[in-house]
Amino acid sequence: MRVSLVSKVSVASVVCSFVMVLVAGCGGSGSADGVKKGTGATLTSLQVEGRDGDGDSLNYQWRVTAGSIDNRNASATTWTLPDGPGMHFAYVLVGDGKGGYVEQQYAVSSDAFRIPAPQAAPASYTAPAVAASDEVKGGTVRLRFIADFDTTFHDGAASGARNVYLPDVRVSVTRAGTGEAVYSGTSNLGGELTLPALNGGEQFNIVCSGPQGNILEGCSTLTGAAVSQGLQLAVKAPSNVHNLRLYGHVGLADGGLCGVDNAFFGAQSTATVQALQADGSSITAPVRVNRFGDYVLDAAVLVNARLKLRIRCEAYSATLDLPTPTGGYLGNAIEFSHVIPNSRPAMVRMLANGPDGNVRGQMVVPVAGAFSVAQPRSDHFLTYKGADSRVGACNYYRAFGAVKDCDAQGNMVGAITLEDWKRENRIGSYRAGNEEVSATYVNQRDLNLVRRMVATQSAPDRIAFVVCNHPGPDGDTQRETNEVIDTALADEKQVACVAMEYSPAAGRSDGKPFTKFLTFGPDGKLVLSVNLDGRGEKYMPGACVACHGGANYLGRFPEAGHPSPDLKANFLPFDTGNYLFSTRRGFSEAEQAAAIRKLNDLVVATQPATATRKLVQGWYAKSALNLDKAYVPPAWVSYDTVRPGAARFYREVVGTSCRTCHASMQDDFDWDSGAAQPLLLSRVALPHVCGGKADLYANASMPNALMSLDKLQAHIQADPSLATLVKDFLGCITPAPDPVYPRR
Repeated sequence: MRVSLVSKVSVASVVCSFVMVLVAGCGGSGSADGVKKGTGATLTSLQVEGRDGDGDSLNYQWRVTAGSIDNRNASATTWTLPDGPGMHFAYVLVGDGKGGYVEQQYAVSSDAFRIPAPQAAPASYTAPAVAASDEVKGGTVRLRFIADFDTTFHDGAASGARNVYLPDVRVSVTRAGTGEAVYSGTSNLGGELTLPALNGGEQFNIVCSGPQGNILEGCSTLTGAAVSQGLQLAVKAPSNVHNLRLYGHVGLADGGLCGVDNAFFGAQSTATVQALQADGSSITAPVRVNRFGDYVLDAAVLVNARLKLRIRCEAYSATLDLPTPTGGYLGNAIEFSHVIPNSRPAMVRMLANGPDGNVRGQMVVPVAGAFSVAQPRSDHFLTYKGADSRVGACNYYRAFGAVKDCDAQGNMVGAITLEDWKRENRIGSYRAGNEEVSATYVNQRDLNLVRRMVATQSAPDRIAFVVCNHPGPDGDTQRETNEVIDTALADEKQVACVAMEYSPAAGRSDGKPFTKFLTFGPDGKLVLSVNLDGRGEKYMPGACVACHGGANYLGRFPEAGHPSPDLKANFLPFDTGNYLFSTRRGFSEAEQAAAIRKLNDLVVATQPATATRKLVQGWYAKSALNLDKAYVPPAWVSYDTVRPGAARFYREVVGTSCRTCHASMQDDFDWDSGAAQPLLLSRVALPHVCGGKADLYANASMPNALMSLDKLQAHIQADPSLATLVKDFLGCITPAPDPVYPRR
């Protein structure tokens, strides 16, 4: 698949294998109004032109990844780029006041200014002292709440069931027997909340109440072990108390959702529904529609009551008559959906100019025709295991000493820099007899970035990798690959340098080494969020564990307290079958084969998941130096004898789009050992690849990286024989749409 220049910048705003782009804050440093004073070359004027087909007035919010911006409610603003070279990104969120939103990203390089980055004073790198009694070990687990009734229609009018996820469910967890409070919280717009890990051998009482305050059936006494891998609970109000059971979908006329849920902008808005008497008096308080556009509302009403439903979303409001079903309201679920006569604004253009009026940078837009463009919920990429907040990201860094403290908004206090990290890990000019290993390549099957990788082992319990990332090639030619690698070697258009470290942290994880993730901007400053696949900024560390695993992470990193930073995440192996190399002397694949073998050996030395160790062992079984790109695990070779095509399916689908992430996951999707188990394929295909099922969270969620998804689909569409093979093994070629309600 060819990638346009603007799409390339989109991909260049990420780095998945060792994490990705920069964002130091919502406004950056500068004066109180968010604008750095002065009239130097870094001043940049930003303008955006949106179009609203409904004639609504538009409003604006601005954010940047580095430097500072005037966050004014206007279509034009001023961005002061940071001193120092590199690629930087601005965002605008445009709303129409009636629940329609569109976000746009813009990229500018400051390399040409030749302004050196400011030198920060050295900072210490020490984990905070945490008493053993205060440390929260074991990570987090996810609870998800869905409505406990049948949403399948049997009259042929709809495609099947659709789970309704329940926001604003209030949850308390206590120890069975003692009643000791363990947790209390409220589910988010996705119907989720994240608990601290529970002791597997104990029993816990989970009590749930709905937005109206009524106790819900479906929560119960469970063991910690039952909760530890995440749990989906079906809950409902007792039918003898609340006989009105109303559910449905609220969306915009263009098929989008009304509202926004954007952690980077700190913006959250959603539609609400409220049951009313015929005279307009309230029966219920307003109930929020979830992030999929669905709702459930329950109440106690007269069996033959005449009711209304008020639907609001920002400035939009409508009050509609509810149909009285035959026999009245007797606890049977009734679907009532509504289309708001509004469409999201369209982005016409975004433009940046310097003080001299010359155009700077370009919009970041998806590749026209790419498979991912048409997928719903474009923010789902690399969020399958969870999505973090700004406060949680800072707390993660604080937990192992990368920052001294965090303020209430998640701003870092006393953060280390890349130089501090290098000094701690003896990389570059700080080497002290330890060997350094380096390689430069393009991870074209993953995120299409030029990656300048350096690694070292400075002590038996300290292994460190750092990779600086630059945009990959637009097309497929060797000339283009050579050019972008030359640009990277000249240290131009740097997006971010990302560090992974396997080391102990004082007072943490019983003194044993564990894997940590850090991302640094082009100026060497530590940053909190990343833009994966050009689909919006997402906070650390969730964007990392999406691929690097994290047995102690499910949902998000806690925002408060002293949680353990040991996520049980893993380093990823170096899979050269998915890379491109330069033909420039010293940077060809053959000339770097020995270095890549050493990099893989260092990965194994971090004690990763068993599947990762077996994968590296298999790659080098035939040659101690050259990785076997055609490697197929023995289980798949055996499987091929009873199901022809299995080996090719592994090489061209699993090998290019699945195995390196799943090898690190330590979960039930271990492609190596599960080859001969048809159950694995069915579990992956239904619904993670093929979609169309009731569980909207899982539908079409894999591959969970945008570029991997697009390249796999392009490969399938270009090769009919592979398409036939994929259909045979997975049951589909492209995913089915989510089931919808008849009234939608």
